[in-house]
Amino acid sequence: MHTRRPRETVRRERPIRTGRADRPLIQPPSIALRVAIVASLTIALIGVILFRLWFLQILSGREYVAEANDNRLRTVKIVAPRGIITDRNGKVLVANRPGLAIGIRPMDVPKGQLGPLVDHVAKVLHMRVAAIRKKLTDHAGVNWTQFKYGQGLQYDLIVIKDDVSKTLVSYVLEHQLSFPGVEVRKSYLRDYPLGDLAAHVLGTLSEISPQQLKQTQYRGYAAGDVIGQSGVEATYDKWLRGHDGTLKVEVNALGKPKKNAPPIGGRLPQPGDNLVLTLDSTVQRAAQNAILYGIQLAHASGKTRANGAAAVVLDAKTGAVVAMASYPTFDPSVWVGGISKKKNFRALQAPVANAPLLDRADAGLYPVGSTFKVIDSVAALAEGVITAGTRFTCPGYFVPPNLLAKMVFHCWIYPGAHGSLDLTQALVQSCDVYFYNVGERFYERKDTALEDWAMRLSLGKPTGIDIPGELGGRVPTPTWRRAYFTNPVDKLWGPGQSINLAIGQGDLLATPLQMAVALAAVANGGYVVKPHLGLKIVDPQGKLVRTIATPQPKKLDVAPAYLATIRNALHLAATVGTSSTVFATYPIPVAGKTGTAQVSGKDDYAWYISYAPANDPKYVVAVMIEQGGHGGLVAAPAARMIYDALFDKKLSHVAGATNGD
Repeated sequence: MHTRRPRETVRRERPIRTGRADRPLIQPPSIALRVAIVASLTIALIGVILFRLWFLQILSGREYVAEANDNRLRTVKIVAPRGIITDRNGKVLVANRPGLAIGIRPMDVPKGQLGPLVDHVAKVLHMRVAAIRKKLTDHAGVNWTQFKYGQGLQYDLIVIKDDVSKTLVSYVLEHQLSFPGVEVRKSYLRDYPLGDLAAHVLGTLSEISPQQLKQTQYRGYAAGDVIGQSGVEATYDKWLRGHDGTLKVEVNALGKPKKNAPPIGGRLPQPGDNLVLTLDSTVQRAAQNAILYGIQLAHASGKTRANGAAAVVLDAKTGAVVAMASYPTFDPSVWVGGISKKKNFRALQAPVANAPLLDRADAGLYPVGSTFKVIDSVAALAEGVITAGTRFTCPGYFVPPNLLAKMVFHCWIYPGAHGSLDLTQALVQSCDVYFYNVGERFYERKDTALEDWAMRLSLGKPTGIDIPGELGGRVPTPTWRRAYFTNPVDKLWGPGQSINLAIGQGDLLATPLQMAVALAAVANGGYVVKPHLGLKIVDPQGKLVRTIATPQPKKLDVAPAYLATIRNALHLAATVGTSSTVFATYPIPVAGKTGTAQVSGKDDYAWYISYAPANDPKYVVAVMIEQGGHGGLVAAPAARMIYDALFDKKLSHVAGATNGD
């Protein structure tokens, strides 16, 4: 009998068919092939892992070590001392003194205690809570709510108040547990050994604002940096500020410094370079005293409303500013450590203070009165409106011809008369009627020649002095008048506008600095200088870093003979004319022009522009006394005091003529 094999042990000799019968049979892979595939995948995976480890540890190892160190270390800024500022002779105008500052390091403030801490600090420092919050949030670039809950927290010490008294510092240190995250830091503060000398020129410092940080000129600056905000402190900030140092400290996983951990690396701060100015501190002090004397003369003559003044002294050939004074002035030390808006700043802004922050020398805009006759003379001669020998008769008044409505313009000597004069005599006596006639002739030309010459001589635009804040003033033209006024009648440019302009009245506005530049062009032979204050930059050891280039003057297209005629007339004006009582016997020959400008609702403004020596001009001096009356009475004597300092003369003070222009 045949024995049958069990079913499960029967070996299939044929391939397994799957799917449709008309499709090819699927041959299962062999064991060797499957092993090879798995082995290949395993080797590839191991290769990728090994390559990644090689990349991380060998190629990128240093980078990740550096990042780890950055997470382990925090950088502390060490503020560099600012460079000092001196006058041309090395006299220190601005120095540094040590001080103490109180700040908050937000990373060291326990969580949830920042709000109460700010309230506590504000009370102790006598500051507004809002002011402290603003300092913190401006530094971090977030709002207070975000900052309070941990956004924008940095390890930097954010200074809250500078120039803190030792008593207050002692209190904070003695109660350190009540002030977590509050630190005391040594700092450098500005010091002014000569008090208010040249305060407007030197300028002030304060922390950089969020708006300034966005400006291209402050690229590389950081929140909390103290920068120059005005004067030469602002213009030459990048040289004066130096380079801050750094100190690296080790921190734990929470970003807090490890106790007793020594500093790890860093760099020392580099002091800023020193700035040497063109100013002469002796002449600057004389100029400030001189304008005060001019105000005293005005008060003595009954002009009790005289309460402001300015003076400018230029090198006649280069435009270097030897002195630039403005009154009232301010004590720059009140800005050190941050000015108190509640006390000092409000006092400076009070109406009774009469705008002491305004630099009247380059930002005070005034009608210039008869000092404009110098510009008028240059324009009239250059344009052929008159010649040096052209004569007009002064009966004490002028009535423009060909007007239906008669207008009468009086001379300052009215009810007297100057009689028949040529240009030289007109400048010597400052005859208004002569220049009324000149203005009428300019009007008849139907062009803007007079206005154009005023602009060539620096009026109507900033002179370009190297401090911020200068104003350009205004030279009125028919085009300006049409654009400025809304009333159709006011838009018209009639003969009255040209006549008024010819004696520096009407809508004309200029600064004392502009008038000094204009006169310098007459004195130096027709070159319009660019006034400047920066002389050179030196390092802390006194080694020259950079000489600040003297701007090249612009040559006027005017005949030397015309300028010689005007210079001769100005010299005669100081010896036998409107300022002769001041300069007729002065040991240095002076040439000058008085001015008495009318201002609506106020007393006349007194002017005197001059240069000396008259035969070889070296210095130009311009003086303006607000509501001072006659220029010859108060401004010319003030100018004489400045010349005393320039030429080292020890002479007694004088008063000018009681009646004159």
